[in-house]
Amino acid sequence: MVKNYKKRVLILGGYGNFGARIARMLSSESDVQLIIAGHDRLKAELCASKLPGIAEGLRLERDSVNLSSQLKTLHLDLLIHCAGPFQQQQDYRVAQACIQSGTPYIDIADARRYVCDFQRLSPAAETAGIAMVSGASSLPALSSAVLAEIQRELPTIHSVDIAIAPAHRIVRGLATVRSGFEALGQSFPLLQNGEWRESYAGNYLRGVKLAHPVGERWLCDFDVPDLELCPRELPHLHSARFATGLQPRTLQTGLAVCARLARMHLPTANQRVARLGHKLAAHWPGGSRHGGMLVRADGLDQRGNAGSFQWQILGLNGDGPWIPAAPAAALARKFLRDDWTFSGAQACWQLLTVDEILAELAPYSIVTAMERLESPAPMVPAPVSNP
Repeated sequence: MVKNYKKRVLILGGYGNFGARIARMLSSESDVQLIIAGHDRLKAELCASKLPGIAEGLRLERDSVNLSSQLKTLHLDLLIHCAGPFQQQQDYRVAQACIQSGTPYIDIADARRYVCDFQRLSPAAETAGIAMVSGASSLPALSSAVLAEIQRELPTIHSVDIAIAPAHRIVRGLATVRSGFEALGQSFPLLQNGEWRESYAGNYLRGVKLAHPVGERWLCDFDVPDLELCPRELPHLHSARFATGLQPRTLQTGLAVCARLARMHLPTANQRVARLGHKLAAHWPGGSRHGGMLVRADGLDQRGNAGSFQWQILGLNGDGPWIPAAPAAALARKFLRDDWTFSGAQACWQLLTVDEILAELAPYSIVTAMERLESPAPMVPAPVSNP
């Protein structure tokens, strides 16, 4: 009699905005049993019941004092951590529990300190003999994969400019909105023209033009892992910038005002304000169901000539939220197929190719384009923020 062994994958926060999408993507793996987990057992069971194949839901608190013991009893082959916001998890409690239980780990964090300091867990992960990766989402997994593509034509990169403009007519998770509000006004360093300067979340409101039908969006500075990882990994880099924002422009202007208020130490980041912002974003008129991401790099080509490349990905008709879910699914698939064999802890920097990520997005209204810009323009230096 042949034993039918299925690899057990637990998705913590698996009924959330991104966790549920990762679960849907991985449900196509016939030899995988998905476990949807979170603090609400009913939501977990409901999510699991909607998936094809074998799946179950259970209650599992990310802050549980005996989390490692619970993970041991589940005999997991992989844990995917989607229970943000990660800005509040600097103790790496879930990752530490995975080390103690010998469970391989992936997360979708985009908090700068969380992702950039994740490598400090590497000695313990190596001792445990497990692989651990942080940031398997749009940033830095997809952005770094795009930069790897650009480096084929532009091996020396001097500047990187990344923008994410989500659609307005999509469902946003409260945790995502709350983490955004909590970050408003907070200072962070970014590299501009070879010098580290200070900006803050919500600073420098400007228009960024994406391809039709997304069009021009108004975005602000925001702190992400790429602002530290790009200078760390690209030795010739002089400048790096990231911007994101809401649609329509009125909402984004309101966020910029909230950022200024936060700089004046006025309360804008409590849970009540976040819930209000969540409702406003959901019901505010206008906007569209189209969003996108842009990665631009300026530098030198193989002949030493100045060049500039720009890559875009557009999520149409409300399919944009599948984009940040795709890297975690692609990375999990590589691990489960034994295509990914290392031990240690690291950020998800160029661990995936663009094609591997896009393969997860094939069923959805997602389009991409790479173009060489004829007239490279220098990036605008970041203004130094006022205290």
